[in-house]
Order: sequence, then C-alpha cells, then structure tokens
Amino acid sequence: MRDSIASEVLSASVAGAFSASALYPLEVLKTKMQAESKGSVKKSENDEKDASNDIEDTEIVKKEEDQKPISAVQYAKSMYSEGGVAPFYAGIETSAFQSATEKALYFFAYTALKNSYSLFSGSNKMGPAINLILGCLAEWAHLPLTLPLDCWTTQIQTGDNGSKAPFAILTTMLTEGDGIRGMYKGIQAYTVLCLKPSIQYTVFEQVKGILIARKRLAKSSYKKGADTLSAAEAFLLGMIARTVATVAVF
Repeated sequence: MRDSIASEVLSASVAGAFSASALYPLEVLKTKMQAESKGSVKKSENDEKDASNDIEDTEIVKKEEDQKPISAVQYAKSMYSEGGVAPFYAGIETSAFQSATEKALYFFAYTALKNSYSLFSGSNKMGPAINLILGCLAEWAHLPLTLPLDCWTTQIQTGDNGSKAPFAILTTMLTEGDGIRGMYKGIQAYTVLCLKPSIQYTVFEQVKGILIARKRLAKSSYKKGADTLSAAEAFLLGMIARTVATVAVF
C-alpha cells in the first residue's frame, strides 16, 4: 500500500514537472503580457493626472488609449527579437520544481485526507461535495511551501535581470517593505483558486467512475482493462476536467 502511494506521488510529481516545462514558454508570455498591461494602466493614470491642466498632454494620453493592444504572437516575436529563446525559459527550473512539489504534496495530502475520511465515516464512497472539500484542504496544504516558489518564478519572469539574480537577491526584493508577507502575495485569492484543482479532480473522478461502470456493463467487460481507462481516455478526460475547472474559477 505504501509503495503504491509513493509511486503515485512520484508519478504526480514527475507529471507536474513535465507539464509545467512543456508549457512554460506560454506561461512566461502570459505573465509578461499581464504585468506589462498592469504597468501601462498605472502609467496612463499618472499621465492623466499630470496632464489635467495641459491640453497637449491630454491629447497624447487619448492617442495612447486609442492604440490597439499588441497580440500574443506580436509580443512573442518582440521577445524573440530582443533576447532569442532565452527569455521564454527564464526561471524554468524554479517553475518545474514548484510544480513537481505542488503536485506531489497535493496528491499526498488528498490521499491522507481521503483515507482519514474513510476511516472515520466507515465508507469508501465520497460524493462530489466531500471531494471538493478535501480537494480544497489538500490545495491549502502545499501553499506554505509552493507559494514562495511561485513568487520567485514570477519575479524571474517579469524582472529585467531576474533570471540572472541569485535567490538571495530575489528574496530580498520580494520581502522588501512587507517582510515575509511579500513571499505570500495573493494568498487571499487562493480562497477561490483552491477550488480549481479540487473541481478538476472531482470532475475527473466522477466521470471516470461513470465510464468504468459503462465498460463493465458492455460486452467487453470480461476483457482485461475493463476497470481502467486507456491512456487516451485518461488524457482526454483530464483535459476536459481541467477546462471545466478553469472556466468555473476564471
């Protein structure tokens, strides 16, 4: 039993690191575009205040507001022309480690909570509501360790020289002013975001149970594999579950 849990935790960790690394360039592109968009809004607001008594400055602000936002493809081309491929992979080691740690701790915490629930309730069956609650608790369990890693990764992605700065300097940049709280910026948002993995896992498990039940009732129920999903089925179901969870908490 312990070997099975350990192998599943390891599998979740490796899968998390692989998926984070494979999609990392898109994550960098999204983060940098969001950070630049927020910076442009703040700059525009300050320009409007300074130009309150200047007609020419006001006209310039209006022209800037009328400019069309740059597309993701154009932004990616701009990043590539300035720094080549390197900017798309700045901080990938931290992101891979953070994702691997997050997935491993989440699965371990969820399994422990699930076993505890079964022990106290005397039943192995759990409805969607219990799955969601346990999933949220499991998500919160890894935040004390993984949220600082996420802040480090974001600092590396958005900073001009962040990818070259050692962790000691990054930590100083994050904790300057707010202290240790700077390492946990945005933790309030996780009161809602913690629902994302729990919804994803709940949808996956519920639909998986339905599919396996149908397999057992089908003519092929006596064949090997009737109690499991194929790799293609699991991948497709995981993609659908992830989409549902993303739309639900977006």
